[in-house]
Amino acid sequence: MAKLAQFSIPANVADPTSGDLTGAWHDMVASIVSEQSAAFPQLYDPTAVDTPANAQLHRIPWHAFPATLNRKTASARARAELADGDRDNQDEYCEWSVERDGEDITKVSFTTEVPEYYSTLAQVDPEALLSLYHELVSPDVLVDELLSGGEYDPVNAWNRRTDGPIMHLCQTTNTLGAAIVLAAQATVLRQRDGIPVTDQQDLVICGGLGGPFRNSDPQIAAAINGLAATGVRLTLEDPIGLYIDRFETAGMRFPNGVDPDECWIAERGDADHTVRARFQLPPGKGTVSDVTIDGAPIRFGAQLADRVVIRIGARSHSPGSLEPQIKGCEPPV
Repeated sequence: MAKLAQFSIPANVADPTSGDLTGAWHDMVASIVSEQSAAFPQLYDPTAVDTPANAQLHRIPWHAFPATLNRKTASARARAELADGDRDNQDEYCEWSVERDGEDITKVSFTTEVPEYYSTLAQVDPEALLSLYHELVSPDVLVDELLSGGEYDPVNAWNRRTDGPIMHLCQTTNTLGAAIVLAAQATVLRQRDGIPVTDQQDLVICGGLGGPFRNSDPQIAAAINGLAATGVRLTLEDPIGLYIDRFETAGMRFPNGVDPDECWIAERGDADHTVRARFQLPPGKGTVSDVTIDGAPIRFGAQLADRVVIRIGARSHSPGSLEPQIKGCEPPV
């Protein structure tokens, strides 16, 4: 594999632009990765250091439903309402919106696209940004509605909605930068009173590695930390991004002989890197609300989010070649 020539755009999307989008994207990602690899050298910059062909690929999965809501209420319905009603609650690097016809759900759209991509696109070619919004969100979007103070606003009204097409992640912690920083910091082994900290939630708390009650942060931190403990050299899989890994249909029942594969449609990305998908029944075959999960009809997009699996990828090689950093808890507890 040798050195990576440049960081690839997430999902290898090829949006046409009048400027050097690939170069601008590389520069942005390289600045984050180089800074983190300087502080946490076990996670190296693949554009500066060779990655051997036999490097092992690790894909770290978690579910998209926001686990933090489990601590707010014991009611499944209340959790679903909170998840559907506010994108700030969708904190697992996956966000969604629900479209309805009356009480019936007609479509649920999911995205894992990072806001940094759209900020970079806006810098390189604002008209290309607007074209993408016209294609994926609404032909009524105006470029001034996407900008604030001349810069791209990731929480603009068109992207912020919960009841129509959305563009990308907008919850404040759902960023590519946050995921890279988490992975880098997770290479540090943690000890409390000389005893290794390995429990997922405790590791996140001890290391200050994000949200301990999310699905994503503890899963990412524990996986990277476990690899780091073996003394491997680590890097993130290119193209670095958060991806929709799969949709789980076990326990679901579909009306009118509908094939589940007809209902889950990848909309953006390549065959192995999906960043945008929708759940929708074929025309004339019913609505999402006609589908049941474990016997219960779908009334919320959150019920489907519980079936969506997200992932981030890492590569490792040369076990035993590095001495991992070891620190105590930050802050001390």
